[in-house]
Amino acid sequence: MTATRRRRAFGQHFLKDQSVIDAIVRTTFEEVERSAAKALLEVGPGKGAITRALLEQVEKTPSLGRFLIVEKDTRLAEVFDEECKGRAGVEVVTADFLDVKAEVYLRDEPLVVVSNLPYSAGTAILQELAVYPGKIPAMILMFQAEVAARLRAKPREKAWGSLSLWIQNRWEVKKLLAVPPRAFIPPPDVNSEVVVLKAREKILVPPPEGASPEEIAHWNTNWEKLIRIPFLHRRKMLRSGLPQNSVWKEALEKAGIEGTRRAEELDWQDWTNWMHALHTLTFKFNDS
Repeated sequence: MTATRRRRAFGQHFLKDQSVIDAIVRTTFEEVERSAAKALLEVGPGKGAITRALLEQVEKTPSLGRFLIVEKDTRLAEVFDEECKGRAGVEVVTADFLDVKAEVYLRDEPLVVVSNLPYSAGTAILQELAVYPGKIPAMILMFQAEVAARLRAKPREKAWGSLSLWIQNRWEVKKLLAVPPRAFIPPPDVNSEVVVLKAREKILVPPPEGASPEEIAHWNTNWEKLIRIPFLHRRKMLRSGLPQNSVWKEALEKAGIEGTRRAEELDWQDWTNWMHALHTLTFKFNDS
């Protein structure tokens, strides 16, 4: 799913609640230990409420060879750059994370990611990171509560949609804790939530076994389209919401899914059947 790269300014809300900080740091290092991570990435440390607690634990975790901090705000980045001088393995990058090339933060892996994400760019940053489940075993991320609900939603729930499908196909998503506005300075107008994402060993809707790189690329492109198109008119029955005389509708029929159902009602087996039918109809197999 292509990330939406936003560049508009966004307000900063700095975390102050120590119990929330402790829970995030504790969970982060549980995942570091579980995955035998070699590196840790924090995106947008702000004034460092989480960062300084992470630094304390990094010093006690010799298996972590690198702690990368990416901060967009030049003034804040300079503070961390000065504080971290002489700390082995700690690097500060002054940049918008969406401008940082993947090879910079994936230089050492497995990599665990932790962040109190900015509301305006949280989904875009997640989409950048989520395409690397083989290199990033876990992410501990804070979102606006509404976004977090979409990430961990289940079929038939109001929040269930294309983002839920795209993320959960490769990641297990669980709520760690709710974070009220009073946990920040200044308090935002919305609630927040910390979620833990763990990379799945096997994706839920996998391409055919033994698929070539070309076939996998075709599969991935179709998957992103398939999970988006039916939700464009989510309240309509599939037979009404899908483009007429389209391959999407033909694949729906081939998969044996009733056109009277709605996208939000489909379970993972339905999506698997629909995707395989679509792939059979659209991929040109080489029989030679």
